[in-house]
Amino acid sequence: MGNWEQLKENASWYEAGTFDVAVIGAGHAGCEAAFACARLGLSTLLLTLHLDQLANLPCNPSIGGTAKGQLVREIDALGGIMGEMADLSAIQTRMLNRSKGAAVFSPRAQMDRAAYSRRMKERIEREENIALVQAEVVELFWDETDGNKILNGIRTRSGACYHVRAAVVCSGTYMESRTIRGEVIVESGPDGLSRSVGLSQSMAEAGITIQRFKTGTPVRVNKRTVDASVMEIQPGEPDMPPFSFGNEMEGKMPRQEQTPCYSVWTTPETRRIITENMDRSPLYSGVIEGVGPRYCPSIEDKFMRFPDKSRHQIFVEPMGDDTQELYLQGFSTSLPEDVQVQMVHSLPGLEKAHIQRAAYAIEYDCIDPTTAKLTLESTCLEGLFTAGQINGSSGYEEAAAQGLMAGINAAMKILGREPVILDRSQAYIGVLIDDLVTKGTREPYRMMTSRAEYRIFLRQDNADMRLTDIGHRIGLIDERRYSAFEAKRKAIEEEKERLRTTYLPPSDKLHEILARCGSTMTQSGISLQDLLKRPEIHYADLAEVDEKRPELSPAVIFAVEVDIKYEGYLALEEERIRKFAALENKKLPPDIPYDQIEGLRLEARSKLASRKPMSLGQASRISGVSPADIAVLLVYLEAKKREEREERKENNDGQE
Repeated sequence: MGNWEQLKENASWYEAGTFDVAVIGAGHAGCEAAFACARLGLSTLLLTLHLDQLANLPCNPSIGGTAKGQLVREIDALGGIMGEMADLSAIQTRMLNRSKGAAVFSPRAQMDRAAYSRRMKERIEREENIALVQAEVVELFWDETDGNKILNGIRTRSGACYHVRAAVVCSGTYMESRTIRGEVIVESGPDGLSRSVGLSQSMAEAGITIQRFKTGTPVRVNKRTVDASVMEIQPGEPDMPPFSFGNEMEGKMPRQEQTPCYSVWTTPETRRIITENMDRSPLYSGVIEGVGPRYCPSIEDKFMRFPDKSRHQIFVEPMGDDTQELYLQGFSTSLPEDVQVQMVHSLPGLEKAHIQRAAYAIEYDCIDPTTAKLTLESTCLEGLFTAGQINGSSGYEEAAAQGLMAGINAAMKILGREPVILDRSQAYIGVLIDDLVTKGTREPYRMMTSRAEYRIFLRQDNADMRLTDIGHRIGLIDERRYSAFEAKRKAIEEEKERLRTTYLPPSDKLHEILARCGSTMTQSGISLQDLLKRPEIHYADLAEVDEKRPELSPAVIFAVEVDIKYEGYLALEEERIRKFAALENKKLPPDIPYDQIEGLRLEARSKLASRKPMSLGQASRISGVSPADIAVLLVYLEAKKREEREERKENNDGQE
């Protein structure tokens, strides 16, 4: 740890300035964190190793996908910028899971990688309260009083020292990273860029637990050398709504000219090449020390872990409008480069493919996220927040969501306002952060719809209805955007009421529509709402018999139809959420003497004392804390309440 007194003694250090917040790293997490702090009026220093790589997409050149699309829409609903940048840079859009029901619809867009990064850089540079600097942060400064460490500054490798009131570390996969390709190990970040050295050690000195994770990225090939005619085409869907609710309200849709993607399957030759070269795999030879992602394994790991599967699907995706590079999704590997050439040439249509970038695995330092609070502030160093892959997550969307929340809460702390914590019933963001902070992770964490208990309620289409009020309250949603949102909310409620109170008598036209939709005939009057509750009937089907139908946007129509069709399920979900809230609302003071509470098991005492959960609900999700322990805590809280009531009564009696 450095300190300000040492500045005077070391000629290579100098005071470079004072800021409210320093954001360390300008990937997806860092850009959201800096943007949030700046929009909330704080002077914000955004430091990055590589000024031309802001919000880089070093792996898959896409935004969104299953569960991830929900995160992007939630980020936008709160006032973040990922959705806006994605809409500007999309070259193909698709709504995944259309066949599975609206609860898991997930928007996904293929990005122009260079355009996305370029637009984000321009957006950040135009923000008045952000000072963007290319520099490597190597050290944190803090004061220590009564064992409590409070952050007060940072130092860069060049010796620039900044006074700050808070910092958000968004180091991505750069912290003490190394790339691995067969026997070739290079101390670098992704894409051969320089890595971060020293910051990890400084965080460890502050008491933060460091762990080591691994991820990887596939080869990139030249489109000119690929025969796409033998591949299965994956067309886009220009009717997918935009990620940004602001664009949705203005009627802006994705571009109509959709760039196609393709898919192929591995062959027996692919399996043979991989199997015969497994002795050269760093993944199995012990060279790779970091823990890799279970849900995104390398291709050699797929063949080893799933020997019953004879083949695996590979997606061939463009990297942008102005490049010939194609990305082979699902084909990440750390095998040597010469083996990679053979593997690629074993795929249909890629027999003559020229590899422009070889695949690699990358190891990096991250923290144990259980050393963070639900605000994403460290429990070891006050004023230090962490977001993104440093918290053990994977994915651009997970990083951006954490960056937004860390930035918001750093700002709330400095402004003396209440922190913003989304719970599991409010947002996928709440599930993501609660999983990381409460349960921890021993592998790169990926968001999935199955992790959300209330996913019928947490849909991508209603993210604005769930979160825009919060974004407006804290100051990230402006009045113009909020007025448009209120108009949308009013239109949805008015149309649902109109459908509920509008009845249709039996008629030849109605019977014709019902027959066409494969629905049963009605012998008496029926409301439009009851007709829409039928799974086989959609809002558009009833246009011919709904003469007073108002002009509504596609977003309002979709919301109305889903709310009506899911009405019964949503009622059950709301009841479950009420029960969940009962535990979440029982707050736990940070100074509870868990070691003195009789009835708590030793493991529970230790876990609760180290984690300091904010509520009984969070405590119940900590591994090692049983329902019996929660019952003991309930009894303890009730006993404390009685003691406090009796104490107040005695004080009042004494005053009389």
